Amino acid sequence: MRHLLIKCAVAAGFFTVLGAIGFGFLFAVDEYNLLALENKEIFPPDESLPLGGCVSGSDREIRSFPTGPHASAVPILTYHRIVDQQDLGSTHMIKGKRNLMVVTKQEFATQMNHLKEEGYTSLSLKEVYHFLEQGLKVPEKSVVLTFDDGYKDNYIEAYPILKKYRFHAANFIITSKITKRVADYTPEYVQYFSIQEMQRSCDVFEFQSHSFDYHKRGKDVTNKRMSYLVTKSEKEIVRDTNTSIFQLGGEKLAFAYPYGEYTVKSMDALRKTGLTMAFTTENKKARPGDHIYEIPRYQILSTTTFEEFKEMIK
Repeated sequence: MRHLLIKCAVAAGFFTVLGAIGFGFLFAVDEYNLLALENKEIFPPDESLPLGGCVSGSDREIRSFPTGPHASAVPILTYHRIVDQQDLGSTHMIKGKRNLMVVTKQEFATQMNHLKEEGYTSLSLKEVYHFLEQGLKVPEKSVVLTFDDGYKDNYIEAYPILKKYRFHAANFIITSKITKRVADYTPEYVQYFSIQEMQRSCDVFEFQSHSFDYHKRGKDVTNKRMSYLVTKSEKEIVRDTNTSIFQLGGEKLAFAYPYGEYTVKSMDALRKTGLTMAFTTENKKARPGDHIYEIPRYQILSTTTFEEFKEMIK
């Protein structure tokens, strides 16, 4: 894992180019070629995802929380793949070590059980926004659970655990990867949600944008491989993001930067689409006063120990 911090100073008379906390994944969708066959049956860009009775993140009710100690900062946790220990194999390994993005089902269950036993409240993204921007008082033991990319194992392995504990979670999906049919679960492959699985799990998950098809890397002006949200033009970023918003039925509450990489150009593009907030991969708690397009999130990795997890939420 490596962090990228690009922050350039203001030059007189010139526009400031801000940078980002970037998270250089050892695991990336475009670099991981073990895709299951059903990924050929995806929704075209001019077709929205039929989410039926699912409540969008923007339409969720904001709860009234009981009086008592309130949080001054909230930990936002990010997961990617959740795979049962017994299903781990060579495809989950990089150079003999488990892929950083693969957390076992058993590890995830232990973490969620700890949150439940300690009395944590899982906030919706709308509640997070109102906490950060509108002064909403949330319980001292609040947490936000997020998943990136929209992997099928999130539905197979994580969803039942979240539902058991009545936890809410946000899933930032790459909308171009959502499939039209339910395929057999094959944990050795990279698989994504089917539309039917999204519909079945929206009592727990709210679905937000992780781009339409920009979870890819190109080369920047220095010839370094970077996220499309860094290498593509503002116009192209707006087009891709608007496509994901369209496919999500107009949902534009939140966005997660692919690979955690972005620039001021990226943020300007998101503003033009009308997105309310965006999430990075900076490992710290979110506080009122944070830039609304630079909301930090802790990364839960294969190397994250239980003691480190407890420290993150402390």
